[in-house]
Amino acid sequence: MRKLELHYDYELPMKVIHDWWTDLSGVGYVGVNLKSLQPMGKEGEKTLVETKWKMMGMSMTLIEKLSLISEDHWVWEPKMMGIEIVDDFRLREVEGGKVRLTIESTMNPVGMKGRVIALMLGGNLEKMMINEWNSADKAFREEGKLAMH
Repeated sequence: MRKLELHYDYELPMKVIHDWWTDLSGVGYVGVNLKSLQPMGKEGEKTLVETKWKMMGMSMTLIEKLSLISEDHWVWEPKMMGIEIVDDFRLREVEGGKVRLTIESTMNPVGMKGRVIALMLGGNLEKMMINEWNSADKAFREEGKLAMH
């Protein structure tokens, strides 16, 4: 199991941050590798979301699970090529009146296929995830500036 943890600090209200990062409209910024997302229904309390990705020259469609736990906590659960991923998002106030978004991702290869894919990908999956989250952070900051003017 591999873990990754990223932090982003914002000078915006928690609700604004939460609403942007959990937006399922598919309008505005979507992602670098993430090309589209569309809600597909519910599985208990979780929202099923069809996501389309372009990674390593391949196109993939995934059904991901999104749990909106509270205004400061939500979880995405994609499963990709035998690797189960849990992306845990938490917001909390930090000094200086800022709000910190922490994304803690856990990648767990399941079965022989997952282990083989994890070996083949090496650190590339982590690099792609970091790139995706960093580009989302950049887009959020740019869209936030536009909304403020």
